[in-house]
Amino acid sequence: MSEQANGQPPKAGQAASLLAWLVIYTKPRWEKKLADQLTAKGFSVYCPTQRVKRRWSDRTKWIDQPLFSSHIFIHMEPERRDAVYFTPGFVRFLFWNKQPAQVRETEIDTLKRWLNDFDHEAITVEAIAPGTKVHVQSGPLQGREGTVLEQRGTKLELLLEDLQVKISIDLSKTEVLR
Repeated sequence: MSEQANGQPPKAGQAASLLAWLVIYTKPRWEKKLADQLTAKGFSVYCPTQRVKRRWSDRTKWIDQPLFSSHIFIHMEPERRDAVYFTPGFVRFLFWNKQPAQVRETEIDTLKRWLNDFDHEAITVEAIAPGTKVHVQSGPLQGREGTVLEQRGTKLELLLEDLQVKISIDLSKTEVLR
């Protein structure tokens, strides 16, 4: 049997068209631990984190917190999901219309760009339902289309449809065309 039939990660020379970014739901506060375990098994895993300031009674500290609580992304063949089922911290794969939920490569690249190139304090994420489209001219979403949900002062809420999340951005740092 080949390594793939044994549930091992695909080899580097395999056609990239068979691979997709899937969404894994994790145990609470296991995002980084599960990502490390799956990476050690040879999978390509993305756990987006944002740097936030946390205050305790005796100190204030900057920490890297997962952007999506209890969710990570794994780049693999959807048919080979069974290779990660028994990894500690794994709960289940997310599904959309009875199929494993897949996130486009461009959405993953956008998340990586936001988190590497822009101020983390300007981005917040919450789960929501869909709304109306705009074209972003500058800032973290430059060149992207999003769905406007609400505007409060200098804050604009946009929907990323594939991820089903709303992103709150600061309009003082971002230009949007209607």
